[in-house]
Formats: sequence, structure tokens, C-alpha cells
Amino acid sequence: MQRTAYLALLLSAAPMLAHADPLSQADREALIEKLENLRENAKEKAMGRIGTAMSAYKAAMGSDEAAVEFYLKCVEKVEFEDQKKSAQDFREWKRRQEDQLKQDGLGRCLRHQLRWLVLTLEAAEAQGNLKDLAPKASAALDDIFNSPDQFGGNVGPLREPVTNTVFARAYNIGGAKVENWPLSPLEIPAIFNQVLFPPLRATGKLDALREQWQRRIRYEGVMHKEWGGGGRGGENRGGGRPGEGRGGENRGGGGHAEDHSAEYEKFVNETLPDLKWQMEEDMYKSGDQQRAAVNMLAHIENNLTHPKARDWAERFKTLIEPPKAEATPKETADKTGP
Repeated sequence: MQRTAYLALLLSAAPMLAHADPLSQADREALIEKLENLRENAKEKAMGRIGTAMSAYKAAMGSDEAAVEFYLKCVEKVEFEDQKKSAQDFREWKRRQEDQLKQDGLGRCLRHQLRWLVLTLEAAEAQGNLKDLAPKASAALDDIFNSPDQFGGNVGPLREPVTNTVFARAYNIGGAKVENWPLSPLEIPAIFNQVLFPPLRATGKLDALREQWQRRIRYEGVMHKEWGGGGRGGENRGGGRPGEGRGGENRGGGGHAEDHSAEYEKFVNETLPDLKWQMEEDMYKSGDQQRAAVNMLAHIENNLTHPKARDWAERFKTLIEPPKAEATPKETADKTGP
């Protein structure tokens, strides 16, 4: 593909070049100018496509009904029109999905998915400078986790990377390059570690950093208690049923209540104490040494039977012990002798 494009570029410049002669400086400058023009045109087209997509996404976020209707339009385009399937095929698919499309909370879930997709496109434009997006990401998480029952247990779409969604594919933006930005709003550890924590550490806002840690812990608790865990999964790829993965497997936070109860109990007994330890260790390293040291020691004392208690104690000792001074050449000689 690149060779073809390069050949076309050379052919278009042929009137300027003498056959079998080396490139002159003027020739090189003309070719470079053409290349820059091509790049600029490609960039303008991409930005125009992204702008059109973002406008459509924001409009579909206006209501649950609008989100579901937009989802259907995107499925029709990607899975039927682009695949040269008939309108009758789409109508039959829609009829088969009628019950799934009426799931409680599906429209609300799709709205949050669209919101994270918009933020992801903004992150791509920011090219790694995510400081200004941290408040938006924080607000998006609040709106998801402060009312976990708004989805009726159907959070499958929120587990999917937004660049894989039918929304992204319908507007041909699935290949957007995003660095250090989690692609799903349920990737809680990554969102906090990559987006929310770094600006607070850099500016020394320790109280705000502790508050964000407490939010992260609370959100992970919600995930395990309400939706049966977190992370990716439950992929919803285009023509599949909303909230379902490949093969029709429902992964949208469903499952047996006893399984959720056992998983949440494990979270409370094992994961939660470790998250609290990670918070205090991070606070210590970030500068809140006195308070964090007291909290870490109390944490070890209160969790002596935890599988990681011994590791915590070793790490605590390493943190608070003063660095050993290097021995001088004379001290080394005195110890080793002549």
C-alpha cells in the first residue's frame, strides 16, 4: 500500500523530473511539499470524521430512547448495509432482538458507553496530556457508580472497549490511537492509576489523592457487589444482542446470586484489605508519611491473618528504615584486615 502510494506520488511529479537523473534540491522540496499536503488532507478528513461522529454521539446521549435508536442505526449500517444484506434481514434481526432491546437499563448503559467514547476521542486529540480530562472522567464515573441500580444489572456494554463498539465502527474511528487511556469505563484500576492519580501526585494534593483512593475502593466494591466483578468481558460486537458476548453468552453482570455473594465475600476478605494497604503505601510515597505510617502499622495489626500480612510487614519495614550509609574505604579496610 505504501509503495503504491509512493509510486503514485512520483508519477504525479514526473513532469518536474528528468528521466534517470538524480533528484535536485528543488525536486526534493517539491516532493516534500506534496507529501505534507497529502498528510494535511488526510488529517483534515480524519478530524472531520471525528467531529461528525462526536456530534452524533452527543445527540444520542440525550435520552435512553435516543441511545437505543442510535444503536439500531449503527447496527443496520455496520452489520447489514456494509455487508450488503437486505433491509428485510435487518427487520428480521430487529424482531428477534425485541426482548433484548427492551431490557431494563440498556438505554442508560448505552448512553454511558457513548459518553466514554466521546472522552476517548478527546483523549486521542490530547495526545497524552490527560490532565484536563481527569475531571470529566471523574464525573463520568460518579454518574455510573453513584446509582448502580440504574442499569438493571445490564452492564455488559460498559465492559467493552469503546473503540470496538458498533458506534465506533459505524463512523470508522475504531483505529483512533489513545495512549494511557482505558477504553472501558469499568477499568477502574487503570482509570485511577493512569488518569486520576498522576495529576494529584504531581501537584502534591495529598488530601485529594486520598479522597480519590477512597472513591476507587468504593467503586471496586460496587462492581463486585452489584455486577459480579469488573474488568473487560461481555463484549457486544455489532450484530450481537446488547449485553451479550459471542455465542449469545450473557455477561452483562448477570449470573447466580450465590456466585455474586461468594465473590463479594472474597473481595471483602482478601481484595479490600490489600486495596487499603496500597492506598496507605501510595500516600506514604507521595509525601503523607506520618499519617500513612500510623495507618499502615494499624492495618497490619488488624489483619494479621491476611495472606499478604507478612509481605506488608516487610514492605513497611523497608519504607520506614533509614537508608544505610555507604562504608568509607577506611571502614571497609578495617573490617577486611590487611
